Amino acid sequence: MAITNTTIAGLAGSERKLEVKVNAIREESNELVQSGLTTTSEEVQALANGGPRKVSLDYVKPLSADVFNVSNDDINDEGDVGKQEGGTFSAMRLDLNYAIGTTDLTQIVTQYGKQGDIASGFAGYQNAVSKSLLSSSLVGVRAALAANTAITKVVETDWDMAVIYDIIATGEEWSSLFNGMIVSHGRYAKLQAANTGFVAKSDVNTRFAQYQGFNLLKSNILTDDDAILFRTGALGYGEGTAQQAFEVERKANGGNGGGADIIHTRFSRVIHPLGMDYKGAIPVSQAEVKAKLEAAASWTKVAPDAQFGFRFVTFGAE
Repeated sequence: MAITNTTIAGLAGSERKLEVKVNAIREESNELVQSGLTTTSEEVQALANGGPRKVSLDYVKPLSADVFNVSNDDINDEGDVGKQEGGTFSAMRLDLNYAIGTTDLTQIVTQYGKQGDIASGFAGYQNAVSKSLLSSSLVGVRAALAANTAITKVVETDWDMAVIYDIIATGEEWSSLFNGMIVSHGRYAKLQAANTGFVAKSDVNTRFAQYQGFNLLKSNILTDDDAILFRTGALGYGEGTAQQAFEVERKANGGNGGGADIIHTRFSRVIHPLGMDYKGAIPVSQAEVKAKLEAAASWTKVAPDAQFGFRFVTFGAE
């Protein structure tokens, strides 16, 4: 008996319906967004939607809590007037695409046999790309801030939450917003096995397991001795949709004349650690994306230490 819906066209159906379905699944399963790590704004979303691929965005510096006037009853005693200061940083958009062919989908049908698999596959792919771009960005940011002891801490001791709380304290009035931790898969397993302070996501009915009150995200760029702490809204995030986000291409002579289909997906992302100025050039290839984002020279911190939403810790240094 023939397997039905084994072609891309059969599985994808309407390109527009596929786009809607992928968007819904992606938003529901996006770890970066669901963890509270990301924030957006009209400016970030405008960058994601098109125009120049690298722009300057504004930020507001915090007012000093040490400066104020004390009121009195002298009508001629005028109080000091300060000003709200700000600055700018550069951020960029990456316009990305990928395509898969019939042979890939045949595997999906053979294993799962559901029409929804193709939408789930693309949604998972796009979220994985976003997470990979964040990982590369944090590699570069960490390298750029290696000498800043308020942001980066390297200690000889083994895993110690006291060290983590110390580095978070440099966030001053923003320190209470640090509620997330990125660790390696190996460290995640160690925290889970220790069973002290680890709460499975099924126990707290959330999308994320927690350790000592921190939502846990896993990354394959970290060693078991690394931890990256983040606060709510530390990452500027924007999703842009291409004019034709999905497109099915018929190759009548593909498969040695037997016919083939290719489906293209196109999407844009802005993934920017807030408070950092991106100094690098716009990458034009997959290899360049990784190289530019992971280079220390591509990043300069412009926000005050306390306002910056990431902290980096390495344990067991010799």
